[in-house]
This record gives sequence, structure tokens and C-alpha cells, in this order.
Amino acid sequence: MEQQQTQQKKGFEPLEKAKLAMRLVSNPDFEKEIDDYVEGKDYDEHSIEYFKHQLAIQQKLQSETGKLLSTSGQIVSTVIGAFASSLKNTVEKADNQGS
Repeated sequence: MEQQQTQQKKGFEPLEKAKLAMRLVSNPDFEKEIDDYVEGKDYDEHSIEYFKHQLAIQQKLQSETGKLLSTSGQIVSTVIGAFASSLKNTVEKADNQGS
């Protein structure tokens, strides 16, 4: 009977992932950087792909958050502008009626 030896590959440790993620979260070429980092090491391929997926999601969230903040700023600016214009018109009408 032939015995199969299964070698258990190691997954990324949480601290190792955190350090790498901090360095790569803003890097659009993060997948190549991860591939270079794990090359020659005995990491589980599934954990590597999962980590890449996590970073891709984090980058997407950062991008969408930036868009949301920009849009929110535009909305606040528009509301303040409309309020200021309305207040100006109210003051001008009051001045014209008082004259």
C-alpha cells in the first residue's frame, strides 16, 4: 500500500498579515508584492489568495469612502450655499419692506 505524505503548509499568521497589509494597503500592485513576499516559503495557497482578496476589498472600501466623503462635502456645500442665498434674499426683502 502506497502511503501519501501530506505536508501541511502554513498560513499567514495574524501579526504577519497585519504588518504586510499596512505596507501594501495603498499599493495598487499589492498582488505582485505578496507573491514576491511568499516566494520560496511554504505558505498555503488558499490563505494567500484569501489575503489578496481581503486587501482588494480594503482598497475598494478606501476608494469608495473617499468618494463618499467628497460627495458629502459637495452636498454640505450646496446646502450651506442654498441656506446663505435664502437668508440673503430674506434680509433683502426685509430691508426693502422697511424702506
